[in-house]
Amino acid sequence: MSSEKRESPAAKVMDEAIELAIEGRSPYPERAAFVDAEEALAGRAIKRAADKGLPVVLVAADGSTRILTPGAAP
Repeated sequence: MSSEKRESPAAKVMDEAIELAIEGRSPYPERAAFVDAEEALAGRAIKRAADKGLPVVLVAADGSTRILTPGAAP
């Protein structure tokens, strides 16, 4: 058994986003919350970010992403 902790898909994408932002070419919004789509508490994390007016980068297990932007409720 390995003592090495596996990095979540969202953590991997966030690390990549930081590197791209340093280079001035990140495709993600500033101050975005990175959330693992398959995580049991993903809904709560999305709600918490939306309540703060923050965009969400939803990351699937395969590393694909969807950007959710907060908007006014109708």
